[in-house]
Amino acid sequence: MEAKRMSESAKRSKGTASIGRAFALALLSELAKAATASHAEIGRSLRNLEKDYVKQLRGHPDLSLEIRRRIAEQLLDQAVLRGSNFSVCRARFNAASKLGFTNLEQKAHYHLLYAKGSFARGHKRVANRVAVAIANDLEQSVKKRKSLLAQECLAHTKKFLDLMKSDGSQLEK
Repeated sequence: MEAKRMSESAKRSKGTASIGRAFALALLSELAKAATASHAEIGRSLRNLEKDYVKQLRGHPDLSLEIRRRIAEQLLDQAVLRGSNFSVCRARFNAASKLGFTNLEQKAHYHLLYAKGSFARGHKRVANRVAVAIANDLEQSVKKRKSLLAQECLAHTKKFLDLMKSDGSQLEK
């Protein structure tokens, strides 16, 4: 009986692993198309991808959450990198933040991306506030655990904060 239960669990695990691999490949395919697609088209494609894979993972809320996180992160990437206006970037950032991040380093990456995008769009106070907050989180983390990636994220964040200070302009907006 125990062996049968373990066998069923292994089958489910293999099934979710293959869904995960299929999602990763599908996401890469959509992102490759992003170079020639409009922002609206890539947004629709990513949302459709999310819908399809979350549906397949109905019985796995943790895996469904990871799918939703990856899509939210990619939507934020696309908004910042394509020069979307600040309100779109803020909405994408808030949506990704609401879902949470897999780990602190992932959180730092997307907070720094948003801070840089905010700064580029003239929202220097927002950029500063976001960068300082993630720098504080990273500093606390580095004190507790020796993560090389967290240390690298912290160094990048501090460099960005220094660049903002040396910009010579006031932190307006």
